[in-house]
Amino acid sequence: MDTVKWSDLPKELWPIIGKFLHSRIDVLRFRSVCSLWRSSRPPFQRPLPPPPLPLTFSPSGAGDPENQALLFQSTTYRMESIIDKKRSGSSRSKPWLMKLEQDPNSGRMRLVHPVTGFLFRYSPNATSKEFSLLEFRVVELRKSYVLKFGKNNVTVKSVQRLVVMPCDFLDIDDVYGVFMVYNEGKLGFVRFGDEKLTRVDEQNAHYDDIIVYKGQCYVVDKWGTISWVNSALQVIQFSPPLCGFGGRKYLVECRDDLYVVDQFFEKVIQQSNIVGTPFLDNELLWWHYHKMRSDAESIDFKVYKLDQEWGKWVDVKDMGDDIFILSNDGSFSVSAKEFAGVKGNCIFFTESALTTGRLFPCVFNLEDGLFGNASLRCPQMVHPPSSWLSPD
Repeated sequence: MDTVKWSDLPKELWPIIGKFLHSRIDVLRFRSVCSLWRSSRPPFQRPLPPPPLPLTFSPSGAGDPENQALLFQSTTYRMESIIDKKRSGSSRSKPWLMKLEQDPNSGRMRLVHPVTGFLFRYSPNATSKEFSLLEFRVVELRKSYVLKFGKNNVTVKSVQRLVVMPCDFLDIDDVYGVFMVYNEGKLGFVRFGDEKLTRVDEQNAHYDDIIVYKGQCYVVDKWGTISWVNSALQVIQFSPPLCGFGGRKYLVECRDDLYVVDQFFEKVIQQSNIVGTPFLDNELLWWHYHKMRSDAESIDFKVYKLDQEWGKWVDVKDMGDDIFILSNDGSFSVSAKEFAGVKGNCIFFTESALTTGRLFPCVFNLEDGLFGNASLRCPQMVHPPSSWLSPD
């Protein structure tokens, strides 16, 4: 079969091709090529922000718009320069991670750290404050979500993890649903438009993480048992208990397989009376409890792969080139071959500095069990390419 250049394709095909572009960056790059392509695809239309979820943060703040929960969406990309290194003056030869968070009200995009979620700000010594997306190859890796206060964009700490389920999961047109792990272990569900949160599986208040895997919602509890939730909100056990003795479990999808990462702490934070506090009734107490958990220093990680054919756990000692990233809004995996200055078989996560309490990105090497600061060991992977950007 003969090869046809893109420029020689019939112009009638371009509107059809343009319909398959669904992300803002893909549409922007498509329309930037030439006038023909630009006329074949209208500008990306930002979807209307979802209504606030039916959650309040204090008894006195009920009904106050400033105390409502807003859903913030972030998109993580793999960025790679496609211009000559000499021309760009950059030493980068492989991709790096870029994470953009979108404000649901204004639509503005903010550059945040791909591991900690911290906002990057302009450096006073910046010489350039813009770059062209046409100079980069951009690949979307994932979308993730967090709940924040409407009045100050501060993350709601009583919600540890959440996922957004598509319309086809609910069999209702144009209605999205949100599963969340809240109050340090409870599982809840809410549809946009609902008046209140629905508690799922009231018999278990020990869930650690949640993930969308092959279109379904999967959760893992503190014993390492993975379950999935159907559209009737029934929790169905999917794996045997792992019986790991770590302090927190994370779910990670890697090469179509499910993994559980077990994180061990130097000290164990016991659940206090705050866990019995009604959902979001006192967010200040949850901030304090979250800080206590953050101050617990990590001392080890264990990785387990679920053998779905035989229904058993496999203790993973070597992940090869794979890297697990336990970010602030969910976990995901990448390959070290696609990034500069980093080796595989490691885990990125967030740790709290013992002296200042400030959160910073860390990396754990599964081979030798050593910890390190990710910003120092792997700066090219987790930091933007422009020197004029610095963490807040």
